[in-house]
Amino acid sequence: MANTFKSAVASLSNDTLTNIYTASSTSGTQTVIHALYISNTHGAAVNVDVLVRKSSTDYYVTKSAPIPAGSTLTLDKPINLENSNILKAKSSNSSGYLDMFVSVLEIT
Repeated sequence: MANTFKSAVASLSNDTLTNIYTASSTSGTQTVIHALYISNTHGAAVNVDVLVRKSSTDYYVTKSAPIPAGSTLTLDKPINLENSNILKAKSSNSSGYLDMFVSVLEIT
């Protein structure tokens, strides 16, 4: 098995659900999200939703998690994605202000 380390980045520019990372659709490929770092670049607290879409249903990883101004929320427990699952996120602020970095391991 080969291990490939990847990263995904996104700026959540409004309060719209944004696709951050889509797991491979290749049979036999496993995807593990090692950590998510979500930084608030705004002058006030902003909440974040992080979800995983499986089939046609979204499941919350965290809902309305508060991130104080100038702080970073770290989710550092592994999240296993199945083929074609999609990691998504949304800022509670209509002006966004959240930057996301995702550490990913693909095993083929």
